[in-house]
Amino acid sequence: MHRRELLKLGAVVGGALFIGGGERLIRTSVAGAQSAVPVVDRLVMTNVVDNVYDVFARGGKIGDLTVQRHPLPPAGAPGPALLSEHGLAYHLESFRGGERKEILLDFALTGATLLSNYQAVKIDPSRADALILSHGHSDHYGALPDLAGMMSAWSERGITLYAGGQDTFCHRWQTTPDGQRRDGGQLDLAALDARGIQTIMAEQPAVVAGHALTSGHIPRLTDYEVPPAAFKLEAGAVGSGCDPSLHFPAGTMQVETPAGELVQDIFWGEHATAYHVQDRGLVVISSCGHAGIVNSVRHIQAVSGVEKVHAVVGGWHLAPSPPEVIASTVAALKDINPDYLIPMHCTGFPMISAIQQQMPSKLVLPSTGTRVVFGA
Repeated sequence: MHRRELLKLGAVVGGALFIGGGERLIRTSVAGAQSAVPVVDRLVMTNVVDNVYDVFARGGKIGDLTVQRHPLPPAGAPGPALLSEHGLAYHLESFRGGERKEILLDFALTGATLLSNYQAVKIDPSRADALILSHGHSDHYGALPDLAGMMSAWSERGITLYAGGQDTFCHRWQTTPDGQRRDGGQLDLAALDARGIQTIMAEQPAVVAGHALTSGHIPRLTDYEVPPAAFKLEAGAVGSGCDPSLHFPAGTMQVETPAGELVQDIFWGEHATAYHVQDRGLVVISSCGHAGIVNSVRHIQAVSGVEKVHAVVGGWHLAPSPPEVIASTVAALKDINPDYLIPMHCTGFPMISAIQQQMPSKLVLPSTGTRVVFGA
């Protein structure tokens, strides 16, 4: 199968792909087997960093969820502060029988915020069994380079980082209406390699740490979930790993773009994360949802073979979307009928308001430091 081809849903294949003249092994994990999708007894998701902290957000028992909110410390109390910023980071702790796994998903915008919050919510990142990076925007990878330099345990174990595609490590830009270019940064893959982090390009669905599932490339099936036109990807030289033709479905790049030119960023390498929780169904976590939250959920259902969706979580990048896109998304989520919707980060007030109006019993409001327990 060519690495740019769309995923054949339900296919069961496996292999490894060498890229870059043998100088570095980029391992493409391919695991679409429905029978291989793990089931966990319980998932504990901590929203370590989010855009907002809401002291009034409802906690306790919400339906069959346990929602633990992080309280404000007493005035003048010592200890690390819980901080919010435009960024996202999760700690995912899952249990199956006597087995326990910890996965870190995304790494906020700044190291200062993420490290302070790890301490505040009492999470030790050195214990992580695996790392997942949803996509190559700095508000999701910002603290990773510094963290990698601090975690000697990661290097000693050769911890694995799951990225959805090579474009995670390409240079990103944003264009403004007046024609200006805003530098979106670039995550240095070689620097992570040097820190002993083993990177897997999970372009197909992959099982992570025996407990979680990443989606691989997400087919774009809806006509209303379109990445913002302002997001651009800088074309690299042939063989750089950032050739533009590598980051689009086969046949969509009609003209090869010279190195240094900008192409539309369709976030072909952005992937979602999911858990199948015993007697509950899927918990789908879309960190930013540039591929579309509906596309993401439908794809996870297809590759897992699990129809029931327990919760849809994360950033869905609907903050800048017009009302008709929000209306279409709400209608599709109603059809999917998850038990809970937990919007975060870039989802935006209009979408959260629409959920509150049309599906109030499903809504769990976001707040930095929140811990949600799914399952028994």
